[in-house]
Amino acid sequence: MEHIPKPLLRRLALTLLVGAGCLFTGSVFSLHERDASFLILSILLSAGSAAKATLLALQIKRRSYSVLEGTCTDVRLKPFRNSYDIVLTDQDGSEHLLRVGKDQKIRPGLSYRFYFRAPDSIPSGQNPLLTKAAPANNLLGVEELKPQEIKY
Repeated sequence: MEHIPKPLLRRLALTLLVGAGCLFTGSVFSLHERDASFLILSILLSAGSAAKATLLALQIKRRSYSVLEGTCTDVRLKPFRNSYDIVLTDQDGSEHLLRVGKDQKIRPGLSYRFYFRAPDSIPSGQNPLLTKAAPANNLLGVEELKPQEIKY
């Protein structure tokens, strides 16, 4: 593979590590307790994690993700929610309103690069609630840009 962006590589590695950790923990526990059902469940969980990592690796290899770069100009906290809205201004001066989870540490005045699933890979259903919920989970990763990394 060519150059893989750091946030996507981190997500891929963590997905694989979670699967391996579940398999290891399940194997040790099932051998200690002689519980075959726990081993089967851990194998299924690690297989699901491997499948998810494979799909992500294919998405990275095909470059079927979109990238948005810009400077954060505003952070709008949402009370009683696990997310907040940010205003991102790109190099063309266009403003983009993004909703990100509170686990992402975004600060105003800094430049960021956001990686999203490609719009054609986001399922669009007939149900308006599903259509509204799909874009909320399409964020793959975020990285803070240093001043020399900003493309003009």
